[in-house]
Amino acid sequence: MEKSILQVENTNSLDFKNEILEGVKLLLQKAANSTASPDVDKLLTREETAEMLSISLVTLWEWTRKDLIPAYRIGSKVRYKKGEILNALEKHNKIN
Repeated sequence: MEKSILQVENTNSLDFKNEILEGVKLLLQKAANSTASPDVDKLLTREETAEMLSISLVTLWEWTRKDLIPAYRIGSKVRYKKGEILNALEKHNKIN
């Protein structure tokens, strides 16, 4: 393994440490955002949605019919976006 030498001038150790920490924080935030985003846009089947909410398919149909949870029709299939389901639950829990 080859060693590299890094020489830093015109800065003190505290400023250098803080600069590194800020860079690491920024990278961690980007990584957290990039891993969370695809999951919330995932389309779920009726069965997956009912299982996630721990409700029956009949209850899911009722909630969809009452516009409590947004649904998407793709051909003859009904799909739900995971993020929108979570947002609907948060909204419902804040009201009650």
